[in-house]
Amino acid sequence: MLTLAGKMKNFHSHIFFPIRLVLGVLLVFLFANGVKCQTFFPLPQALLEQEVYPDLANECFIYLENPGGDTLKLRWRFMEGNIPEGWDSDMCDYGACYIGIPTNSGMNPVYDSIQGYLKLIVQPGSVSGAAWLWFRVHEENNNSNFQDVYFSLHTPGVSAVLEPKKSAIAIWPNPASSWCAVRNNSPYDSPVQLFSADGQLVAQRLLSAFGTEVISLENMNAGLYWLRSNGVSRQFIIIR
Repeated sequence: MLTLAGKMKNFHSHIFFPIRLVLGVLLVFLFANGVKCQTFFPLPQALLEQEVYPDLANECFIYLENPGGDTLKLRWRFMEGNIPEGWDSDMCDYGACYIGIPTNSGMNPVYDSIQGYLKLIVQPGSVSGAAWLWFRVHEENNNSNFQDVYFSLHTPGVSAVLEPKKSAIAIWPNPASSWCAVRNNSPYDSPVQLFSADGQLVAQRLLSAFGTEVISLENMNAGLYWLRSNGVSRQFIIIR
């Protein structure tokens, strides 16, 4: 038979063990909810489309707004891009400038009304072409809290003097992620081709007069593409 002391010991074990368990779960819950992601977003938007001029050092900015005003430490990583051979491209962020475009780095902390930023300094010289660059900006020590930003830069080059042709083909949304719709606004059937930045044909359709088709992008990589129809090309961007 249990003594009185033994009975009291069993009583305390049965009572206090559940209490300790509940307190432990509560502390974990409070800690998890106390660690929150800080909100930030790109300005003026995630995609910067800008014409860069020949023989000039063109500055191209995407700012990073910190609406909460608390101290925020951001890092960034260069994900993918295409730059025409002959273009001279360097980079700055809020904290440092670099020769060329590094694979990754971190910014100085931002707080109050200070904005972080990524800046490309592009000198096309006399080389015509288009560049597309994709960066991922994330909170330090929290890779899951990120924003993807894109630079879409182009120049007609010093020898481009012809007025661009107008295309009867419309594509939306642009940028797109999983699908896009292509519409033929002309009264004639029109062939449409979609090329990757390295010139590979990835999709083609024959659109009937005033017809619309939806194209799946699920098996295509993120990046810059060119939609071509009747000798006219326009940029199209896939994002993930």
